[in-house]
Amino acid sequence: MGDSSNSLALQAKALCEQNADAVATYSSVASMLASPPRLPLSHVLLAQTDRSHFIGSDQVRELKRVAPNAKVLRWLGPLVAPSVGLPGQEGWVESIGWRDSTQTLPLWLGGVDRPADASNSTQGLIIVSQSWAIADALFGTVEAIAGELSRPVPVMTWRRDGLTRADRFTSAHVVWDDSVWRCSDEKPCKLASAVEGRQYRHIWMTGMASPTQIENAYRSGVNAVWNKPTRRESIEALWR
Repeated sequence: MGDSSNSLALQAKALCEQNADAVATYSSVASMLASPPRLPLSHVLLAQTDRSHFIGSDQVRELKRVAPNAKVLRWLGPLVAPSVGLPGQEGWVESIGWRDSTQTLPLWLGGVDRPADASNSTQGLIIVSQSWAIADALFGTVEAIAGELSRPVPVMTWRRDGLTRADRFTSAHVVWDDSVWRCSDEKPCKLASAVEGRQYRHIWMTGMASPTQIENAYRSGVNAVWNKPTRRESIEALWR
């Protein structure tokens, strides 16, 4: 939905064509519902290239009625604010950002989970922060440093409040901004538990933390503490 000539959306479409037997495109959810394909749908990618194309929960319910067995995923372009998902008939419709296309779409279309022993090159990076600007700046820095080091860019995701079951990573670095998670001097806070069976390395990103706060953070399950602004050496450690 949106500009059909959008270069990033065309790249996502090309990835779908490379990993699916057949691909059909529609200009909107309404047009697909009005003229559904003859063959059963296995996957439906809702591509939003700009903010002007709203997807309502009623459309999601109707989509699931027409294609009850299809996996539904929302793809967000850079002009659309990231979010966890769309309200559907049951639970949520998962959303991914355009940065996730290369690694996430082939796995989604193939129904393949990441191996439990995945190396750091395939790990995810989840930024948990109330501010999208903080996450976006960190994403851009990670991409730049990865390019300089000739290292793979991890699949990066922003979460506003905490981890969700929509995150498919078997292993990931989780950066908790102090706008979401703060460590009390008196009693250590508890990090939100990861989905069972997944390996997450927790990082607390904060400014001017006291030695007591840092000690409490480690007792709460934090593996590393990053200062704000984050030093380059800390980001480089993501690939070690």
